[in-house]
Amino acid sequence: MPNEPREERYRPWALIGITLIALVGFAVFFLSFLVAPLAILLIFYVGFAASDRSKRNARDRARAPAADPAPVVVRTETTTTTVAPADPPTYRRTM
Repeated sequence: MPNEPREERYRPWALIGITLIALVGFAVFFLSFLVAPLAILLIFYVGFAASDRSKRNARDRARAPAADPAPVVVRTETTTTTVAPADPPTYRRTM
């Protein structure tokens, strides 16, 4: 019969495709609630680390001697030697 409407057939692959799209969409939505807070925490951590390093570098520069100390003269029975003073040890924290 030419004017009769066509009957839709059951297409399982179309149903599987739609189901997969819905599941992937839900997974992305769900993971966004896990990833977003971690990204914000990472931003705060990087900012804090940069700030802390900047403060430590400024503190270390402030402690450095302004000028070189005077040389040390060492006299023995036979010779006199001028020796530059040893640099004081520097202690740096490592992470």
